[in-house]
Amino acid sequence: MRQLRGVGDAEAGQWPEWTGRAFHLRRRLSVREERDVGPVLDIRRTPEAHRRAARLGDLLRFAPAEAIADELGSAHG
Repeated sequence: MRQLRGVGDAEAGQWPEWTGRAFHLRRRLSVREERDVGPVLDIRRTPEAHRRAARLGDLLRFAPAEAIADELGSAHG
């Protein structure tokens, strides 16, 4: 939590998630951050997600299969 101080807008919404292997904290962007980077887009299971995964190459072996399936679709994983 300390590392995320000043990042995003917790008051606009945040969601803690325990995957059984790691803790994730998802948080909405602040107004300033969204203005700087543009609107948030969900790229899961899109050609863009596949392009990004391809660039990661062998590093994906460290990701849990269920996470890859969620990002790329169940046919990949």
